[in-house]
Amino acid sequence: MRRASDFLYVRLYKTLKEQILTGLIKPGDYLLPENELCKYYGLSRNSVRKALDELHKEGLVVKRVGLGTMVPADVSFQQGDRKTLRIVAPFPAYFVDNGLHVICEAFRHKYPHVDVHVLSFPSDTFIESIRQSDRMGFCPDIVLIGESQLAIAEEQDVFVDLGPVVGGSLKGVYPKLRDAFCPKEAVKAVPITFSPTCLAYNPDLFAAAGIHLPGPHWTVDDFTEAAERVTSATDGRIDRFGFSLFTSLSRWLVFALQNGMRPDSGDNRPKIAMALDRLQDWLHRKRIATVYTESKNLINPFIYGKSAMTLTTLFEMSTWAERGIDFKPEIAPLPFGETKSTLMQANLLLVPSQCADPGLSSEFVNMALQADVQQTMCESTIFLSVLETVNEAARSEAFMHAINIGGGLIDNNYFLHELLDHQMDQTDLMAEMSLFWLGLEDARTIAEHF
Repeated sequence: MRRASDFLYVRLYKTLKEQILTGLIKPGDYLLPENELCKYYGLSRNSVRKALDELHKEGLVVKRVGLGTMVPADVSFQQGDRKTLRIVAPFPAYFVDNGLHVICEAFRHKYPHVDVHVLSFPSDTFIESIRQSDRMGFCPDIVLIGESQLAIAEEQDVFVDLGPVVGGSLKGVYPKLRDAFCPKEAVKAVPITFSPTCLAYNPDLFAAAGIHLPGPHWTVDDFTEAAERVTSATDGRIDRFGFSLFTSLSRWLVFALQNGMRPDSGDNRPKIAMALDRLQDWLHRKRIATVYTESKNLINPFIYGKSAMTLTTLFEMSTWAERGIDFKPEIAPLPFGETKSTLMQANLLLVPSQCADPGLSSEFVNMALQADVQQTMCESTIFLSVLETVNEAARSEAFMHAINIGGGLIDNNYFLHELLDHQMDQTDLMAEMSLFWLGLEDARTIAEHF
């Protein structure tokens, strides 16, 4: 299997190259020191050095002993009379790596005189990085953002109202997505793809353990039994778990949703406590599950065959082929409760009002919503379309039901900001849960934070 570091340094190389080519890092400017790049992008020093070596081979940077790495003062990039469209996105953004190219290629076909560049800023400082670049005189033409960043972006008045441009195209978007992001008074953020939190499993491990593959009616007891049977140990040390889970709220709250949690159902703490108690049972009593906490690149034991099932998203799954996964993962219906409900994430486009050409930028957003572009994206990548008719044509009915989207199931799903009080500090909450994941805090104590 390909090493994770091989995948990560290429992403940093591409990120820095785009920052240089688009003028965010100008000729004569120094890049951040290696240790700051490591911290900024959450990478090892070895990955950072390999990325800088690739830039050096292309003549885009030079290393000054005792001073650092800089863009040569005499480097030049031929622009001629071509225009440039600069898209800024969080790092990591899996749709940028594996899906956005479909929209960019369609745009370049219609506007061959326009170069499209995608720049990335670290996700945990994304909004502040945009503000800082604006103070430096760099304004992006388009901002690609996840709904979690959108929720903390307080200055939406600095973005163009896209309603007049995309109003007609929005009619085909799932009402659930329209209602969440496209109010009638002003459309500042347009969804272009989304993903539910879903359950992936390794069919090879199921077959090797003689376990029936998950079906539409399998239950939480079936899930637990499968996890128990596939968990294995050597000399008392567990070397493969039945289930792996990222500790983010965007994963484990699915268990509470499946057991009746709703934003309008009053006190949800008993449902949250029940979900967390079940998790603790799997993690520490039965020892059939494990968690992973690496936040920037989601190094999931599942892709290395170290767990048989995992809660994931289509966004995360889009990276697995590049990481060298050696089996074909399948999607199973969520079996954790009587309520068919899950969490969702979305990628959205916004146009800053101060960008160089708001009209051209708005046309890119409009093109991203066109049925033929959405269809190409849906058919050639793992990503879902925001247009219901496109998904129905490109995906099987069984798949759409398994991910809790088909047959109107999408209306039972929620975005994280719909479930949590906007005053709740998610970072503090995740820190409070550290002892819980270690088995040193009980479920009801954690539930009291909600």
